[in-house]
Amino acid sequence: MCSRRILTVLAAALLGTAACTDDAPALPDRPGPAVAATLTATFARTPTSLTWTYTLRNDEPGEIAVFSGGSADSDGGVSNSTGAWVVPRDDTTVEVSQRLFDQPPGVGLARPYTQFGTVLPAGAVLSGSATVRLPLQVSHPYDFAFDPPLRLGEQAGKVVFCVGVARAADLPPTPLPTPTAGDLPQPSAGAQQSLYAAPDGPAPAGARKARYVHAGSDRQHLACAAPENLS
Repeated sequence: MCSRRILTVLAAALLGTAACTDDAPALPDRPGPAVAATLTATFARTPTSLTWTYTLRNDEPGEIAVFSGGSADSDGGVSNSTGAWVVPRDDTTVEVSQRLFDQPPGVGLARPYTQFGTVLPAGAVLSGSATVRLPLQVSHPYDFAFDPPLRLGEQAGKVVFCVGVARAADLPPTPLPTPTAGDLPQPSAGAQQSLYAAPDGPAPAGARKARYVHAGSDRQHLACAAPENLS
């Protein structure tokens, strides 16, 4: 069982990797230059859900990786079926995000969870959306690993939406497993491509879908929209 220290480590990681757009709240950033990306989001609320419809533009001179797809695991593993992860940023703010999370220390898994994303060329714009149900509940790829359980702050009155990005060269995608003796025959090229197809529709011209391991917070930045009131 994981210790209370894991919660502290992961909470620090949530704060320490954030790099937001100009209209986002000022947040501490990890060392190194932020990834140049512009997130423009429209927020909508219903009695049962919160939705962000957004575009993200790559302002870097080269490709970036955008971690905005759903779970790439089809073996019954954790899936962000609501379209985004939901975690506590601090006691007063909830973070709703499409991003990668590191595997908590001390948790032994046969393999880490994976998530779809998009490799976005310089100047290209990616469109997406995220909907989460109300009342908000924790959704994290490794939520089983927290003891005590990861909980949203009782005083949380704000919610902020973020998308994880990285320079493509800094965080390459994860290849499909290579079959070994006794495995089923290797799928055709077309079948392999279908395994990488994220559920959010076709990619922009020049972009390509990819699969990423939940890891790499030292290379990931967050592009965030302005916070919204929960009430």
